[in-house]
Amino acid sequence: MSGATDFDRICDKLLSARHIVVVSHTNPDADAYGSSCGLAWGLKALGKSVAVYNDSGFIPRYQIIPGAADVIKGAWPALQADDLLVVCDCGGADRVGDALIDNVKAAACVVNIDHHASNTLFGDLNLVVESASSTSELIFDLLKGLEAKTQRNDVLSREAASCLMGGIIGDTGSFRYPSTSAKTFLAAHDLVLRGARPDSLTQELFARQSMAALKLQSDALMNLRLHSNGFAEVIVTQEMLKKHGADILDSESLAERARDIEGVRVAALYKQDVDLWRISLRTRQGIADVSLVAQSFGGGGHKAAAAFRWRKDFETLQKELQAAISQVLGS
Repeated sequence: MSGATDFDRICDKLLSARHIVVVSHTNPDADAYGSSCGLAWGLKALGKSVAVYNDSGFIPRYQIIPGAADVIKGAWPALQADDLLVVCDCGGADRVGDALIDNVKAAACVVNIDHHASNTLFGDLNLVVESASSTSELIFDLLKGLEAKTQRNDVLSREAASCLMGGIIGDTGSFRYPSTSAKTFLAAHDLVLRGARPDSLTQELFARQSMAALKLQSDALMNLRLHSNGFAEVIVTQEMLKKHGADILDSESLAERARDIEGVRVAALYKQDVDLWRISLRTRQGIADVSLVAQSFGGGGHKAAAAFRWRKDFETLQKELQAAISQVLGS
């Protein structure tokens, strides 16, 4: 296992902790829910007291992931000195969101489990492996490690397996992305044997769209702007959301759909979320490192998929991002 890893120390810490709080990034995706809920199921099987929190709480589109509906929104009560905080799928501590960052800073011991290249190693203990397909794949390793240390074979339950399979499917685009390795397929094989159903998970995560979502996506793609250097921009405004009766989450797939258009080298999705803009960047592997672009705007992510937030005016955002993309594309 490559990367910054305190694997054995984290296993021991999880086994010795009395109470464990698990948190993932704001506006969670399948991997955020899958890794945090999957870890919680495994720890509960060991008799641990576990609570899962998220700045955004529960997002109904991820109800297929066991335990996601029970994720608590907002900050947790003050932790005791012997309590443990585990942060899943966050490249930096601030990714937990404004409502939770102070709680993270106040924790006596923070375990950081993540696979983003931009991770700042903010934990007291870190399991950060950039080559992993997902944080859920790393949680799979941890739960297998806990089974080995406790000589049990029931820590990775059917519920935990379903969570982790959902996270892996989500972050690999159903095993399509370059981060999918032989190890990823071996993990998926084990998870299926434990009861995970990739067919059901894939159907719920990728193949269910509302009419409002389709109308929003059609509207946004009809107005896509493609620059001569292969940079595509897609914009979703609050006005568009209201027009179609859609939710901002209905726009999530637009960054990938724009990236997959012939001639596109880098795609940017601008999503207006009340008082800020959320920007998702996508590229094909090897064309550019969009994580460096996102980092220059205070965000982060992977070489082929990254994101950041913007609170200033939109015109300045477009101008600065177009310049940054031109620089990484050499045009």
